[in-house]
Amino acid sequence: MFIGVDHGTTAIRFATTEGRCWEIARHEASRLSAEEIVKLIVLNLGHDIVDLVALSYSMGDGLTRIVRLRDARNRGLIQQDGAGQHVGGGTNVFEAIRVSSWPAILLPGIHRASDVDPRLKVFSHGMSPEKVGLAYGVFREMSKNFIVCDASSNTVTFAVLEGKIVGAIDAPIFAPGLMQGPLDVEAIRDVDSRKMTANQAFNFGGILSKMGRANLEQCLPDERRLALESLSLFAAMEINALLVLCRDLGKPNPEIFLAGSPAAKISPRVSDLLSREVRPLDGFAAAVGCAWIARDVFDGSECILGIVVDETALLLKKS
Repeated sequence: MFIGVDHGTTAIRFATTEGRCWEIARHEASRLSAEEIVKLIVLNLGHDIVDLVALSYSMGDGLTRIVRLRDARNRGLIQQDGAGQHVGGGTNVFEAIRVSSWPAILLPGIHRASDVDPRLKVFSHGMSPEKVGLAYGVFREMSKNFIVCDASSNTVTFAVLEGKIVGAIDAPIFAPGLMQGPLDVEAIRDVDSRKMTANQAFNFGGILSKMGRANLEQCLPDERRLALESLSLFAAMEINALLVLCRDLGKPNPEIFLAGSPAAKISPRVSDLLSREVRPLDGFAAAVGCAWIARDVFDGSECILGIVVDETALLLKKS
C-alpha cells in the first residue's frame, strides 16, 4: 500500500493509490499518541503493509529535494514558526510516521531556493508541500499544462508547464481565503502598533474573518453569498496573474482547476469571471497525489514535477 498525507489547514488527509481516503481534524490529532495515530491509519485505510508513505508537513522551506523522512532536519523547515495556525496535530502525525516501521519520504515546499521561474523568487515562499501532491495528481491523471487555485481557508495558486512546477503565489501574498489572508494597510498598522503579531494578522486576514464569522455555517444567507462571491473574484484574479506567466513562457492556454472545500460551489462563477472552463477537484486530491508520488518514487522515478528525488529516497525500496 502507498499512502499520501496532506497536511491541510484544518485537517490532515490520508489516501492510497487505490482511492481509500480518511481525514482527521488537526485539533483531534493533537490529542493522540503516535501509536493511536498509526492504528487509526491502518484501520481507516484497510491495510497494515505499507510500501512507502509520502508525507507533507508545514511549509517545507528547508528542503529542495524529496528526501527520506529520517534524513530531514528540523522536519524539513528553516525554522519551526511560520505563517499559519499551530495546533500540534500535524506534528503528531509527522512523529507517528517517523517512529513507525513504515518507509517514508518527505516532500519539499516551493520557495526561493526551488527551481522555478527566477522572477517569482522575489517572494520567499510559493506553496507548501501538499500542493506538490495536488499538482502531481493533476499531472498524472489530467494534464501536463495547468494552473490550480486552492481556495479555501487560504488561497494558493500555482502553475505547471510541461510537467514542471514553474511558479506559485502563496497565501500571504495575494488573494485572501475564507479565514487567512495577506496583510493590508490596516493589518500593517496593527502589527506596528503591537495590537497583534504578523501571524495573527495573517490568520485573521481572510474574507470571513473580516466579516466577524468563523465559518460559512455562521453566515446569514446574504453574507454567505458575498463571501463566496468575494472568494470567486479573488481566485479568478490570482489565476489570471499566473496566466500572464504562462503566456510569457509560451503556454497561453493551460487547463485550470480549483481545489479546496468550496471548489464545487465557486467553480461556475470563477469560470464565468475567466470566460473559460474551470474544473473543481476532489477534497482528497492532494493526498491522492502524494500517494502517487510515493508509488512512483518506489518504482524509481528520479524527478517529480521538476523536483529531484534524493538518491537515498530511491533506496527505500531496497531497505
